[in-house]
Amino acid sequence: METIPPFLLQLLLAVPIIGGGIYYFAQARELAVRGSRLDIGCFGLPDLFMGTALALYFGLNGLQILLKGDSPPELRVEHVRSNFGFMLMVLVAVLVFVAARRVPLAKAFNLGLEELPLVPLRAALALGTALPPIWGIGFLWERYLQNSSPEQALVALFRASAESGDWSSVRLVVLSAFFQAPLVEEVLFRGYFYVTLKRYFGPIGSALVVSALFAVCHGNVRVIPGLFVLSICQIITLERFGSLSVCICMHACFNGLSLLLLYMESQGWLPH
Repeated sequence: METIPPFLLQLLLAVPIIGGGIYYFAQARELAVRGSRLDIGCFGLPDLFMGTALALYFGLNGLQILLKGDSPPELRVEHVRSNFGFMLMVLVAVLVFVAARRVPLAKAFNLGLEELPLVPLRAALALGTALPPIWGIGFLWERYLQNSSPEQALVALFRASAESGDWSSVRLVVLSAFFQAPLVEEVLFRGYFYVTLKRYFGPIGSALVVSALFAVCHGNVRVIPGLFVLSICQIITLERFGSLSVCICMHACFNGLSLLLLYMESQGWLPH
């Protein structure tokens, strides 16, 4: 049986990557013409100050880890638990801060509760077209780094726990990545930071700033380009549907798929 020539294989792989990029570019062009469904009227100057303070904290914390350059300290289960609790506290603080001014939370954060039955389908469409560009730029970035950067600490913990059969740690990482991270990060980054910044600085600059912040705050060089592209795709999706629930579901599916692939690698079902 003849093997596929390398150039033809690369061409076949390039088709979905280019197609996904064209899809999101077309969505952005359409938004520029017909306008956004996103409501940005609920947040004001107090939210700009609050959001800026939180964004600086997350950004500087991630930047500090990146600038160290060395392998990050080993992540332990107790660190995951403490981070889980801390992020939930930050989320509650933001919600209380907004609710104290009698702003309806579902409306302020564009949760789109009236269209919940459509959320899974919209998230699947958005993520399905976003994955090829995300994986493509991630692959090119890995080639550039030549594997010189360690993998994300949470990923390393999940891989080690799956390989050793430590299922309590596996369940904790899954809970953090599949439930806590999508909810907290989407509410903060896309639902709060982006919406507030857009009101004062417009969509393009706000999208770039929030996406860069989202990528940097994870504190790992290897994931920066992929997470930046993911965030841009999510913001376009948020503008298109006016629903943060779609972004939360999209984020959860992205993390869930990533964990599934990692688990398959740890069991030897996929090459590492």
